[in-house]
Amino acid sequence: MKSRTTSFLVMMALVIGALAALDYYWGTSTHDLLAKSKRVLDFQSKDITGLKIDLTNQVYTLERSGDQWQIKQPLNVRANYSTVSSILDELEFAERNRSITEKELKGLSPNDFGLEIPRVRLTLQNKKGSVVLLIGNETPTKDAVYAQLQGKKGVLVVPKSIYERVDRTLDDLRDRTVIDFQAASATRVEIKSADRVIELAKSAITTNAEPRWALTRPLAARADQRKVGELLADLGGLRVTDFVSESPRDIPAYQLDEPEREVTVWTGESGKTLQIGRASTNDPSKVYAKLKSTDSIYTVPSASVQKFAVQANDLRDAQVLVFAEGDVHGIEVLHGTDRISLAYTDATWRIAAPVAAAADDAAVEQLLRHLGGLNARQFTADVATDLDKYGLAAPMATVSLRGEGTNLLAQLLVGALDPSNTVRFVKRVDEPFVYGVETNIAGWLHANWLTLRARELVDMKPDQITKLTIEKKSEKVILQRDADKKWKLLEPVQGVIDNDALQRLLDEFAALPAEEFVREGRDNLAEFGLDQPEATLAATVGDKTYTLVLGKPQDAEREYAFWSDPPLVFTIWTSRANTLVRDVVTQSNPPAAPAVTNILPATAAPSVIPVTTLPAATPVATNGPAKQ
Repeated sequence: MKSRTTSFLVMMALVIGALAALDYYWGTSTHDLLAKSKRVLDFQSKDITGLKIDLTNQVYTLERSGDQWQIKQPLNVRANYSTVSSILDELEFAERNRSITEKELKGLSPNDFGLEIPRVRLTLQNKKGSVVLLIGNETPTKDAVYAQLQGKKGVLVVPKSIYERVDRTLDDLRDRTVIDFQAASATRVEIKSADRVIELAKSAITTNAEPRWALTRPLAARADQRKVGELLADLGGLRVTDFVSESPRDIPAYQLDEPEREVTVWTGESGKTLQIGRASTNDPSKVYAKLKSTDSIYTVPSASVQKFAVQANDLRDAQVLVFAEGDVHGIEVLHGTDRISLAYTDATWRIAAPVAAAADDAAVEQLLRHLGGLNARQFTADVATDLDKYGLAAPMATVSLRGEGTNLLAQLLVGALDPSNTVRFVKRVDEPFVYGVETNIAGWLHANWLTLRARELVDMKPDQITKLTIEKKSEKVILQRDADKKWKLLEPVQGVIDNDALQRLLDEFAALPAEEFVREGRDNLAEFGLDQPEATLAATVGDKTYTLVLGKPQDAEREYAFWSDPPLVFTIWTSRANTLVRDVVTQSNPPAAPAVTNILPATAAPSVIPVTTLPAATPVATNGPAKQ
């Protein structure tokens, strides 16, 4: 008995192992095999090359062409790929509810199941041949239908969804895409109306390795890449609302013999043209349209086709200067005879003219952003024959952007304001057009090189300063480092150095930034309170001495200052100035009592002011306060 049990278990293990091996080598699990055995049809959607749906009142024949489906009967038109795919998916995975055997069918005829004249005769064609599925009446429960594979005697009970999926009208099966094309493959677009033709084409100029769109008619101009992209997306996304007619005789009735507008898109040398006619009389939200190459007339949404009623200027690139900031290696701004020249070297910007100085990278980058963001508010003139009319013959400013070497990326002329003072005229040297831009260009286009200068006055470290002179209205302090790099007081003779205050002063002086540069030169310093300064500081670094003069307040938070090399007037924060004028030496002797002046009325006789002197024996301390 035990031997039989053991043999049985061994046999079962072998069977299970064999099934597992079949799963592994055949790639089909027993679960999949079971599911497949329940299916109504045995096929894969990707293998189907033809489909015929024979309804009681209509016959549809469809053929696969590459990745697309084409309706061949009753019309030769494109099929809706998604609709056909949903029919095939439904049929591929549909499972029978039950099978009625020949024994159960005894005494019954196909007519009892509605299969003598079926509601649907469905033919699937693949490379191996064809299979026909007949769909008959509903079952008494109304949730299923009877079906039969042609040539088989058995009757199947299958889900009602099979019938619902294939019971379609011609309009259901038709593709509602108006123009079938890939926007990325488009090379040319033409919009034609009664009074104008607008043409766009991909140019040889590229951005990120992609060809840029350009206007070619009615004028040659740069196109707005975003707007052209949106136009192509709208054209590719246009869908049929209603199918109206297939008769060429109806074309004049819908004003499609003389269309209001034609939109043609080319991919390579192949073009497809959409003709747009009149609006529907019953529903103005719809417009009649057709492809020029077909007879099918349909309606499309009025709002969608209205997007093609554009002017050439609607598609023009409003960005005046198109460049990549990383490509710019030189900038020149010319105001009359005053020239500001900047160069990008060693990953930083420097001023090359009118003086050699470090530039404020942030200010230069902001200038480039302003130039790159300069947009036309109006396209003033397509051909500027009289530059003087726009103040461009002798422009207010000329801006040149250079790439590596002598490569000129762009050059812009900045002219006069229009009569209403709402725009300022500008012109690219390489284009014939005049643009109207925001008037604030005069505010951010630098006329003074100081606005682009680095705010740091000098490149030094605090420990590089070897001598420091501080002059105030009431005192003078001179300090110098000794051989051990320690600070020594030279003047006054006596006093105690406050090392913490001195270090804060040195740190501030060495890294002092200008808040705003006012002017260059040494002339007319009195207007800034620099002729009678609050304090003067001179710091020696190596063989060079830098002098900082602190003047009068500009407002509650800033005050004027002067720098010696190069001579510059600028403003600094008052908080910084307070650090620079803080006492760094404590006097060893208390300061002498100031003389008291008694101002009397002019009619009063002067009184005698007694003078008190210290006793001759009073000692004077040399290392501390005087003892009383």
